[in-house]
Amino acid sequence: MQTWCAGSRLTLAADTEADRDAELLEAVGDGDERAFAELYQRYSAVVFAFVLARSDDRGDAEEISADVWLGCWRSAPAFRGDSRILTWLLGIAKRQIWTHTRRRKIPTAPLDEEVECLVDDAADPADLVAMATGVDELLGALRSLPQDLAEVVGLAWLHELPYGEIASVLEIPVGTVKSRVSRARRLLKEALTRQ
Repeated sequence: MQTWCAGSRLTLAADTEADRDAELLEAVGDGDERAFAELYQRYSAVVFAFVLARSDDRGDAEEISADVWLGCWRSAPAFRGDSRILTWLLGIAKRQIWTHTRRRKIPTAPLDEEVECLVDDAADPADLVAMATGVDELLGALRSLPQDLAEVVGLAWLHELPYGEIASVLEIPVGTVKSRVSRARRLLKEALTRQ
């Protein structure tokens, strides 16, 4: 007789999801349009939200998202399996955003980044939510974060990606991911305590 605890069921469900995603992507690599449609149904909203958060224009975000899915179709046979499918799709999205931005020749200025202490495990996103007097205040505080911090915390807290995968998607060191999460926590805590 086999007994299951809640944690085992969650792990089993996550493994099943990952296995199903891998099967779908393999089928997409073989030209299966139904598998592509199912993969699109699973992740299109997440990919679009990721792109829209980094685009000033909804039309541009839709165009970039379409390019992401075209890239998925074309690159599926080359997927090595060393990351989750979502991480791989967000990596494609990041490159498509960069390509689209480069084509538009938007002037950019480099940002100096301070190296701060590593992540404080005592303060997690749930604590920040508990501190907030309301959802509107929390959303306002999240919107006030600098782009680089908002990008990292969105992937960490909303999409629940591990730091290593975030580093891979954004092409930055894991230490930078940790310092940005730490800085975002500090800024959010300050913003929410002022309100």
